[in-house]
Amino acid sequence: MPRKSLDISLIADEKSDLTFFDIEEEETNETLKALKQTYVTTNYKEETILNLQNQINNNSETTSKELKLESYKRYNSALDLANKNYITSSVRIVESALELNPKDIDILNLKGLLKLLKCDFSKAFESFYTGLCYGNNDLSRKYVDILSKEDFKTFLSRYNHSIRFINEDLNHESIQILDNMIEEDPDLIEPYVILTLLYDKLGNVKKREAYLDRLKDIDVDNEIFEREISQDKEDKQLKESSKNTKRPKKKNIVPYAIIGCLVVGLAVYYTQNKIQNLNSQLTNKEEKLDQVGKELNEKSQTLTKANKQLDKTSKELKQTSKELDKASNDDNTSDEITLYNQGMDLKKSGDYDAALKKFELVRTTGKTKQYISEAIHELAITNEKSGNKEEAIRYYEKYLNIYTPQEKYYDDTLYQLGLLYYNMGDIDSAKQTFYGLRSEVPDSVYNNSKVNEILSE
Repeated sequence: MPRKSLDISLIADEKSDLTFFDIEEEETNETLKALKQTYVTTNYKEETILNLQNQINNNSETTSKELKLESYKRYNSALDLANKNYITSSVRIVESALELNPKDIDILNLKGLLKLLKCDFSKAFESFYTGLCYGNNDLSRKYVDILSKEDFKTFLSRYNHSIRFINEDLNHESIQILDNMIEEDPDLIEPYVILTLLYDKLGNVKKREAYLDRLKDIDVDNEIFEREISQDKEDKQLKESSKNTKRPKKKNIVPYAIIGCLVVGLAVYYTQNKIQNLNSQLTNKEEKLDQVGKELNEKSQTLTKANKQLDKTSKELKQTSKELDKASNDDNTSDEITLYNQGMDLKKSGDYDAALKKFELVRTTGKTKQYISEAIHELAITNEKSGNKEEAIRYYEKYLNIYTPQEKYYDDTLYQLGLLYYNMGDIDSAKQTFYGLRSEVPDSVYNNSKVNEILSE
C-alpha cells in the first residue's frame, strides 16, 4: 500500500458533504446495495450532527488539516510496522489513525487487511465495505467481493468447525483443519495462536514451541508473547519466594554452647563409673556375635546359590519375552500404511468390524494427511456397508468439514453421502448434498444422470 505524504499544503480542505457515499444504481448485488443504503441513512444523521457541532465550536481549517496530518503519520507508522511483521502494534496504531480521520480510504483498507490477517473477518469486511462506500476504489471492491463469495463461506465454515471441535474436545480433528488452513494460507495469524494454546493444553511442548516460532515470524508482538513473558515472571517470583521460605533463620548459639558444656561434664562423670561394667558386658556380647556371624555366613552361601538360579531364570524369561515380541503382530507397533492395508483387506473379505478398528487406528495415530483422510473416508464407507448408517453420515460429514474440494475423495464423499440420504428416504438432504456437489466440484464425474434424476424429483 502507498505511504502518505506529510506535506500539509497538499492536504485538501475538509468539507461537509451529505452525499459522501456513492450509491451505484447499477449495483447488481442486492445484498451490497441494501447494506449501502443502511450506511447512507446512518451517516446522514452522523454527518448532520457533526456539522452542528462544527458550527457551535467554530473549529478552524488548520485544526482539521493538523488532525489529518497526524492521521497520516500514524498510518505510515502502522504501514512500516506491518511490513516488519509487527501486526498487533500495527492494528493498534491504524485504529488510532482512523479515529482522527475516519473517512480515509487508505487507512480503512489497511485496517481491513490487518484485521483479515488477524482472522477478525467481520471487522475486515466492515473496513473494506466502508472504504468502498466512501469511494469506489479497486482494493476495497476486491476484498468485498472475496469476502462475499461462496469460497470464503466454505473457508469460514471450516474455521468455525475447528473452533467447535475444540469445544467438543475433538482436538485431533481441529488440529487437522487448522493445519490445512495454514498450508493453504500461511499468513493468517489466528490458526497459529489456537494451535499453540491447543498443544499447550495437550502438554505437547515440542509442538507448542514450533507453532510459537512460526507465529513469531508473522506477528512478532502478538498478545500471546506478552502472556508468555508475564508467566515467566510469575514463575521466577514463585521460585524466589520458595527459596526465601526454605532459607533457615540464624539463631544465637551461645546458650546452646553453655548447655552443651554442662551436658558433657555430667556425661564424663557418669561414664567413669560405668566403664568397668561395660567392659565386662562387651566381652560376653563379642562371644555371642562370633556365633551369630558363623550362622550368617552359612545362610549367605545359601542365598548366593539361590541368586544365581534366579539370574539364570531371569535371563531365560527375557529371551522368551524378546521372542514373543518379535512374533507378535501388535497393532500399536504397525505403521499407518500397514494398518490401512490390513483394513482394506479385511473390508474386502467382509470382516467389517475388524476393518473399522484398523481404520480408526490410522485416524487417531496416523502421521500423514494422506492416510488419515483416506481412513476417514473408509470409515464412512465401511460403516455404511455394515449397516451403521448414522455413523457413516458422521464420518462423511467429518471428511467434508475437515478437507477442501481439492482433496482426492471430496466429490466421491459428497456423492456417496447424497445417495445414502436418498436411500434412507431423506430426499431434501440428498438434494442439498448434490447441489453442493454441483457447486463445489462442477467438473466431477459424479455429476451424472443419477444426480440429475434425483434433483429433478
